[in-house]
Formats: sequence, C-alpha cells, structure tokens
Amino acid sequence: MEYSKIKDLLDLYFKGKTTLVQEKSIRIYFTSDGVDERLKPYTALFEAYSKAAQDTFGGSLLLPQKNKSFQIWLPRAAALLISIIGVAAFMYLASNKAAQEKQALAAFKESRELMYLMANQFNKATQTLSLVDQFQVHKNKYLK
Repeated sequence: MEYSKIKDLLDLYFKGKTTLVQEKSIRIYFTSDGVDERLKPYTALFEAYSKAAQDTFGGSLLLPQKNKSFQIWLPRAAALLISIIGVAAFMYLASNKAAQEKQALAAFKESRELMYLMANQFNKATQTLSLVDQFQVHKNKYLK
C-alpha cells in the first residue's frame, strides 16, 4: 500500500471516522513486514492492539446478588406509608372541620341569645312608646 493512502487512513482513524473495513486494512498493513520507514512508530501501537485483542480473562467474576426481598417489600412499604399519611390527613382535616363546626355553633348560640335580648329590649321600648302615645292623647284631652 502506498504511503499517502495509509497516511490518509491514519488521519481518519485518529479522528474516529474510519469504517471497520478500513481499520482492518490498517491493522493488516502495520502487522505486516512491508511498513514504510516513515510510519514505523505506529507499528508498536497496532501490535499492542493485536496483543490486547488476544487477551482473555480466565477467572471467575462474582457479581453481588440483588436483595430481592427488599425489592418486593419496598413498593408495599411505600404504599402503606402513603395510606397512613392519607388517613392521618383525613383525620386531621375532619377534626379541624369538627372544631370549626363547634365554633360556628357556639357563635350561632351567642348571636341567638343577643337577638333575644335585643327583641326583649325592643318590646319594652315599644310598650314605653305606647304609654307615651296614651299620655299625648290624655294630655290633649285635658289641656284643650
């Protein structure tokens, strides 16, 4: 392969714009014996890549087991917590409403008592005014 073509492929390779076929041809070129002297520094890189591709892991890998009981109980616990909060909020609002009703009932009773008191005072004033009217009638009778 000629130098300019390999140089262009290397530029594309380092920019990450090569295809798999182009990368394979670059690897084959640099692992062969006919590498141009100007491109010799890159041979170590591609030899390291080919050695790394041959490495395998022969050991065993222990992955931690997921705690399934936690995964089962977590949604249930969340639902229970939400239910408890909902019931507590309902109870609080109901007791708050009952307290407001008691206050309103007490205010109603107090205003009713005040209305009865005002009605009694109004009745007394009306009776007094009727006496004043009778006095006017009798006064006119005697003073004429």
